Formats: sequence, C-alpha cells, structure tokens
Amino acid sequence: MRVLIVAAVLCGMLGVSYAAGTKCYVCASVDGDCADEYTGDSSHEQDCSEVGYTDDGSCSKLKASAKAGGVQASTVTRSCGKLYDNTKCEQKDRVKATLLGIKSETWSCSCEGDLCNGGSQLTYSAALVCAIIMKFLF
Repeated sequence: MRVLIVAAVLCGMLGVSYAAGTKCYVCASVDGDCADEYTGDSSHEQDCSEVGYTDDGSCSKLKASAKAGGVQASTVTRSCGKLYDNTKCEQKDRVKATLLGIKSETWSCSCEGDLCNGGSQLTYSAALVCAIIMKFLF
C-alpha cells in the first residue's frame, strides 16, 4: 500500500510540472549559438505560457539556408507553438528553390512536448513515465 501511495505522489508531481506550461527553446541565429548542431542552452528555455508566446503543447523549428557565389549562410529559429504542419520533423521534408542564381533550402517542423525543438533528443510525457513506473512496481 505504501508503494502505491509513493507512486501516486510521484505521478502527481510529474503532472503538476507539466501543467505549468510547455517549455521550448526560443532563439534565432545566423550560423551562431542557435544553429543546427544545437546542444540545448538553458538560457534559451522559455515557458510558453508567459505573455507573448503560444502555448499549445508544441514547439517549432525553422532552418533556412542560401548559397550565392560560393558563399553560404544558414539561419535557425526555434519558437513556441505549432507553427508548421510537419510533425515528423524529417530532414527529407525540405523546400528547395533557385532564383537568380541563389539556391535556397527551407526546412520546418513542429513537435509536441517540453524542449522537443532542441536536437535529436527524445522527450517523454508524464503519462508515459507514470505508466512505466506502475508497470515495474506491480
């Protein structure tokens, strides 16, 4: 009985932490600290429930690159909210265009869960964590 109470309290604490609002990485850069090879900077973490952000449980990432005359530049923007329909975040979902000799490529996606717009990290929901705990306890 004591184990059941402890498990219920732990699951409740997980639920409260998720109810505070979705956290996403919010940053933008041109070949900088928000670039595609991103390790997740805690200074970029944003509670999306704060004023000025969209908190629908999702985060987004947009990467755009252009090449002209042998010079290439890339920008990456990470933000709160589901801004794009691509929920699989697959690299093959790119839009490519060439205009006046400038080659451009854009890739965008949205994902669900806290800090899911970082890199290739996995995120788990509180319900999944609770289910796993209960499975091993009983």
